[in-house]
Amino acid sequence: MSIDFLQNFFALNRSIILFIYGQVFFVLGLSIFLQSLRYSRLKLARHLRWMAAFGILHGFHEWGMVFIPLQEEYMTAQAITILHILHILLLSLSFFCLFKFGLEMLEANRYINLSLFILPTIWIIIFVYALNTYTENYYWIDIASIWSRYLLGAPGAIAAAFGLSQCTSEAKNISAQRSYRMLQVAGISLLAYAVLGGMVVPDASFFPANILNYTLIESFFGVPVQVYRSVIGLILAYSMIRAMGIFEIEVDQMIEQMEISTIQRVERDRIGQEIHDGVLQSIYSASLITGSLTKLTQDPILSERIQQVKEVLNQAIVELRGYMVSLRIPKAQNTLKNELSKLIRQPRFAGLLKITLDVPAIDSLSSSQASRILSIVQEGLSNIVRHARAENAHIIFAPNEKINKLSITDDGVGFDPQNIKQGFGLQTVHDHTKLLGGELSIVSEHDQGTTITILF
Repeated sequence: MSIDFLQNFFALNRSIILFIYGQVFFVLGLSIFLQSLRYSRLKLARHLRWMAAFGILHGFHEWGMVFIPLQEEYMTAQAITILHILHILLLSLSFFCLFKFGLEMLEANRYINLSLFILPTIWIIIFVYALNTYTENYYWIDIASIWSRYLLGAPGAIAAAFGLSQCTSEAKNISAQRSYRMLQVAGISLLAYAVLGGMVVPDASFFPANILNYTLIESFFGVPVQVYRSVIGLILAYSMIRAMGIFEIEVDQMIEQMEISTIQRVERDRIGQEIHDGVLQSIYSASLITGSLTKLTQDPILSERIQQVKEVLNQAIVELRGYMVSLRIPKAQNTLKNELSKLIRQPRFAGLLKITLDVPAIDSLSSSQASRILSIVQEGLSNIVRHARAENAHIIFAPNEKINKLSITDDGVGFDPQNIKQGFGLQTVHDHTKLLGGELSIVSEHDQGTTITILF
C-alpha cells in the first residue's frame, strides 16, 4: 500500500478521523469525571477532575475542527473569526487543565507552580500579537496552536505522565496490581502524546515547526498525525478507565476492615460478658469462701496463708475488672446528637452514603444509654454500607417521657427479614437493644429499603 494511497484515503476521510479523535478524548474525560465523583482517600481521586476537564475540552476542540468549516458558508467572516478564537482558547484551556493535573499530582513547589501562570501568560501575549498581525490569511490560528502545544501541551503531558507515576505507589500499597500496571501504561501514553500532540505541530517558517510538523509525519508514514493521536488517546482512555478500579478495591478494603472491626467488637463484648458472668463471679465467690476459713482455724501460719490467698484473689478481681473496662464499648463523651454527628462524618460512612440526622440537641439519656445507641447506629450504618447498596440513610431519635424511639432507614435493595441468616451485625444490634431493655423491629422489602426501629 503506497504512501500516496494512504494520504488520499485519509484526506478524503479527514472529518471522520477528527470526529473519532474528539470522541476518544471526550469519552476519556467523561469517564474520569464520573469516577472522580466517588469518595476516595487516594491522591489520584482528589485531582482527577483536571484530567477529566482536559479530555472533555480537548474532545470539543477536535469536534470544532469539523464544525467550523461547515459553518463558513452560512456565517459572516467576523462570526467565523470569533469561532476560531474560541476554538484556540478551548485548545489552550484543555492543555492548561492537563498541566494543572500534572503539577497537582507531583505536589510541585511554588516555584515550579509559577510556570502554570508564566507559560499561559507568554502564550496569551503571542496569541494577541498573532491575532493582530495575521488577521487576513488566518495564519494566526497556526501560530496560536503551535505555541499552545509548545508552551502548554508538551509540558502538561510530561507533568501528567510523571504525576501518574507518583501515584503508582498508592496502587501498590493497596495491592491493586492491575491499576498499577494501567497507570504505568497511561503515563507512557501521555509521554507519547507530549511528542505527537505537543511537539508535532502545523507547518511554520520557524524552528522547530519548520522541521517537526504535520507534513513530515504524513509524508514519511502516509498517515496524518491525528490518527496517531487518536490511537494514543484510545490507549490513554482504556488504561485510565481500567486504572479507576483502584477505587473499587479501596472501598472493598474499607468494608472488609469494617467487618473485621465488627467481629472484633462483638468478640470483645462476648469475652467481657463471660468474664463478668463466669470467671469474675467464681473468683469473687472463692474470695468470700477463703475469707470465711480464717474463722475456722487457730493456726496463725495457716491464717496468714489464707489471708495471702484472699489478697491474691482480690487482686485478680481488680485486674479482671480492668480488663472488662478495656473491652467495653467507648462511652459517649458528649450529647447523643454530637456523637452521632461525628460518627456520620467519618469517611467510611460519609464517602459512601448521604446520611441525614434528626436528633434533638438536648436529651436526658444516661451515658450508658447513649453509648448503646451510638453502637446500634454504627452497626446499622455498617450493615447498610456492606449489604444494602443504598445511597441515602436517615437516622431519627425521638425521646419521650414514656418511651424512646430510634429508627434507621435506608433506600437500599432490602431483604426478607424472615429468611435472612442473622450474622454478627444484627446480633450486635439485638444485644444492645436487649441491654437497653428495648424491643427491636425490622421492616424491609426487596427494592424498598429497610427500616430498623428500636423502642425502649
